[in-house]
Amino acid sequence: MTPGKFNVPRQKAVVWNTPAADAIMAHMQAEGLSRAVLLSTRSLQDTALLDGIRRTLGGRLAGEYTQVGAHSPRPAVLAGAAAARDCGADVILAVGGGSVVDAAKIVQACLWADVRDEGGMAALADGTWPTDFDRRAGPRIVAVPTTLSAAEFTPLAGITDPARGVKDLYLHPLLVPEIVVLDPAATLYTPEWLLTSTGIRAMDHATATLCSTGATPYGDAMARAALPMLAQGLRGLRRAPDDMEARSRCLIGAWFAISGPVSGVPVGASHGIGRVIGAAFGVAHGHTSCVLMPGVLRWNREADDERQAEVAALIGAPGQEASAAVAALVAELGLPGRLSEVGIDRAAFPTIVKHAMVMLSHPTTAGNQRRVGDERDVEEMLTLCL
Repeated sequence: MTPGKFNVPRQKAVVWNTPAADAIMAHMQAEGLSRAVLLSTRSLQDTALLDGIRRTLGGRLAGEYTQVGAHSPRPAVLAGAAAARDCGADVILAVGGGSVVDAAKIVQACLWADVRDEGGMAALADGTWPTDFDRRAGPRIVAVPTTLSAAEFTPLAGITDPARGVKDLYLHPLLVPEIVVLDPAATLYTPEWLLTSTGIRAMDHATATLCSTGATPYGDAMARAALPMLAQGLRGLRRAPDDMEARSRCLIGAWFAISGPVSGVPVGASHGIGRVIGAAFGVAHGHTSCVLMPGVLRWNREADDERQAEVAALIGAPGQEASAAVAALVAELGLPGRLSEVGIDRAAFPTIVKHAMVMLSHPTTAGNQRRVGDERDVEEMLTLCL
């Protein structure tokens, strides 16, 4: 018998197929909350989605910061924390994609730990959390995702230090949002390329879970449920962008896909390298999986124990190599499938390799199907992805 461990996320509820504004208001009324701060992006600040939340909450909306940029830069986190602090927020509303949700997690941490500058953020990234952090009263997060990256289910946040061009990882069980609202209508404001590419990111979560060296029965079951939901939902969106059932299927599939990593299953090289090329070269979060996943699957093939064949079958391509099946789906969705298509060539390899070796040593990305021994292994993978 193989021993194992399941980490239980510190979340209260997941609400699905309910209008975001109604779900937020219901939570605030039930918990006696009266001063919300809204965190989002410039692309959403003037949309009907945020206007509906503003209108529904009325005087319960105490402040806003809608300037969170891609890859959650440190300055945006500090500005968001200042906005929350200035309005006396008792709940943080994170409405947007993974960058907004990750920023909200560290806004929450800054409030709880009284961090007001980049030096304090750096200490948290190093794991120097206040000894009484768990006992500090502070606002929790209600997350309304508009993409499929599923950051709203994890206690991990990636925050970019623009000065170094590096994404630092922050990990604490209480970072995970308390309430998640999966409203298909909230994804209508997301460009198709962004929604579908983060859908491939979600598929990467499930694939890395199923193929992980630290696979678990729970993670396997959730990945097996997620992969066909995502494949069907993404194909449905491509055929009919207004198909709300397909959007709902994608959101729930992304939730299932991340469940393995959240419970403690370590993922692998596609995620570790993806965090590097996102922070250092500005590649969109979803696109990192589109361009890395097929090549990493090919590199891992010699260590495969039939899990990759299962991945291919689950996404509707039985009998194919998993790398080819994923590449075909990426192409079907009209997304970039090679590093060269997102502006990365061999000249970037030394930078990527150096930072990837550090990232792949992190416990959350130490489950690659084939052992990554040295920098040459990372370079081999990158070559397969060019």
